[in-house]
Amino acid sequence: MHELVERYIHQVGRYLPPKERAEIEAELRSQIEDQLDDRFGSAPTPADVASVLTEWGHPAKLARSYRDDQMLIGPDIYPLMMTTLRYGWLIVPPLVMFMNVLAALTSAGPVTFAGLVLEPLLAALYATFIFSALVVLIFAIVQRSGVALTELAKPFNPADLPQVDDPGVVDRFESAFGIMFGAVIMLLLLYWLQVGGLTLRFNLSDPGPVIPVSPYWIVFLLFIISSIISIHLIAIRRNRWGIGILLLETAVETIGNLGMYFVLYKPIAERLFADNPSLAEIALVASAPEIIVVIFTLFTLIGKAPRLISLWNYRAARTTSFFARVGSR
Repeated sequence: MHELVERYIHQVGRYLPPKERAEIEAELRSQIEDQLDDRFGSAPTPADVASVLTEWGHPAKLARSYRDDQMLIGPDIYPLMMTTLRYGWLIVPPLVMFMNVLAALTSAGPVTFAGLVLEPLLAALYATFIFSALVVLIFAIVQRSGVALTELAKPFNPADLPQVDDPGVVDRFESAFGIMFGAVIMLLLLYWLQVGGLTLRFNLSDPGPVIPVSPYWIVFLLFIISSIISIHLIAIRRNRWGIGILLLETAVETIGNLGMYFVLYKPIAERLFADNPSLAEIALVASAPEIIVVIFTLFTLIGKAPRLISLWNYRAARTTSFFARVGSR
């Protein structure tokens, strides 16, 4: 099988759900092979292969034809939006229910059936609805801005297909999970901004005990999370991660650790020390918020380093290969 065909099939698969990907890729590979054999025999040239792939069209558009979903938002980003929502629907309800049950069990009042079951269920439904609306809003803004349409608007050229092992290619399902996680954090931050601080109980009418947090720091962290989501969407638009945009994401996430310090770590530590003054006398415990920030910052930098190195090495190898080809002419 020609290498360009494999690159094409790999790109089509990126726009398909994982459970359908292998079957569709095998079917598509067989169809392209048959078409090449019928037209050009057993030894098609790269130009022959490119002409056939051009007829098949852009990988995203071809992947769309295999889906039966009714497109509520633009067809190029609808599958990504639905993947983001599905991730969230699996995570948000149990997370909110756990938070409410834990709040009920640790509260000073009596534990009731309503507090353990009914209120957590209603809170989970409410949070899931808000999360879904937030995700749809994010993708609607992207749709109206035309960010996701640029790639499909250009004429398709098979020669522009990235290599299968290109570390810069965007994993759409990984990005969907990242957007989902960001939307969940934004949901919590918006709720905490509304009630004035940290609380486990997801109930606007009765948030329970609240640990006060400066609204300015919550807004700052909301800006950081929305910036990270925007960076992911830009990468999706460009269909690749570059060194520059990955460095930008690393910098924003590092700054976000500062916001987490003032929104989460420090307020919780201050409340803990107020309830248990003896803990503040232990140097290591007293410095726990700062230690946590340093640890998460190191995790951020260490986690991004392999990707940055891979991108740098890949770009260097491509540059060397290019100059080698030029020099051999």
